Amino acid sequence: AIEGVKSVSEVRVSYPDMEFAKKITDTASVWNDLGYKGEGMVVSIIDTGIDYTHKDLKITDEDKGKLNKDEVQKDIDELSYGKYFTSKIPYGYNYADDNENIIDDGSQHGMHVAGIVAANGSDKECNTLDAVKGVAPEAQLLAMKVFSNNTANSGAYDDDIIKAIEDSVKLGADVINMSLGSDSGFTNP
Repeated sequence: AIEGVKSVSEVRVSYPDMEFAKKITDTASVWNDLGYKGEGMVVSIIDTGIDYTHKDLKITDEDKGKLNKDEVQKDIDELSYGKYFTSKIPYGYNYADDNENIIDDGSQHGMHVAGIVAANGSDKECNTLDAVKGVAPEAQLLAMKVFSNNTANSGAYDDDIIKAIEDSVKLGADVINMSLGSDSGFTNP
């Protein structure tokens, strides 16, 4: 009845649901029926970086990891850059800034991707939304940071991305995940 108002509707309320992706992909059946949660798998996350200190980035049984500290150290010696961080993130390097700071100071997109892939929060904390469990919670991650922490440089350069891909292969990645932005692969310079 008010002039200029065409319709009125009740406001909907949305609640976070950390289980939706796992339900859609039927991840639980792989975990339960096959007993496999990514053990022995390495996923390279070529993105904005990963916070290797996050409580949900851990491996339950370090002996089931594909990469161990001694093997990774040999690769680091050969590459002459990069660092071993944890059993969950056995290698990381910041290609954009040419240093070992793999934690993103900005968007946290790489951390978001890392969580979807391999976060390993406890079931109890996941039930209260205090933790996250990814689709392959026992997989290891390579933190291949190709976006700079320098706010004046917002893009990722092809040479950094290519080097991160090459190093991912050298380090034995089973999967390479690149979520680099909407223009990636669709521009003609």
